[in-house]
Amino acid sequence: MFVLATEMKWKSADFEQGPTHPAVNVSWFDAKKFCEWLTTKERLEEKIRADQEYRLPMDAEWSIAAGLPVEIDGAPSEKNGHLRNLYPWGSEWPPAKQAGNYCDASFFKKYFEQYHLTSDNTIHGYDDNYPDTSPVTAFPANRFGLHDMGGNVWQWCEDWYDNSQHDRVLRGASFTAVDPERILLSFRYHLAPGTRYVNYGFRCVLTIASSNR
Repeated sequence: MFVLATEMKWKSADFEQGPTHPAVNVSWFDAKKFCEWLTTKERLEEKIRADQEYRLPMDAEWSIAAGLPVEIDGAPSEKNGHLRNLYPWGSEWPPAKQAGNYCDASFFKKYFEQYHLTSDNTIHGYDDNYPDTSPVTAFPANRFGLHDMGGNVWQWCEDWYDNSQHDRVLRGASFTAVDPERILLSFRYHLAPGTRYVNYGFRCVLTIASSNR
């Protein structure tokens, strides 16, 4: 609906997705525009109040929603990987069964010829049965009722990664994630805000509009 309404140029995934899969190939700018569009749309439809708005989560808000304990002060770059051995499913490695959508045996089976994969390109002993994106309720929610705070797609956040203001923050890892360091809840990925790829997506939060705080 957003793409049609805004005549946005958007490339959908080159694999099959259902209506409850996350949108991918989405840049930070795309996600910001979607939040603005959805805010206007739902205010007109009186689904949200005039003093409410959708936006991307702040990096610190994402950490709280993911269940991380209190982190050190500083920019996302200073917090990156600071809390060790904390994953969406607990502290053990490899992931527990049904932990989330990561780079698993099904990914290897589908893509090993296309990408010349080796066994090191997947998580040993893990199979979530989704080689690509998965429906947002395919895996158990965390203690706050939120799904996919780990795995499926990287999620854009509002913040700059550091004071250079070149890259924006992404959190949560994706269905291509295999490195334990990148799957840590405290890991911050960072990319130029115009970057699009098949495992980058977003979630938005509903909050009181900034002008009303």
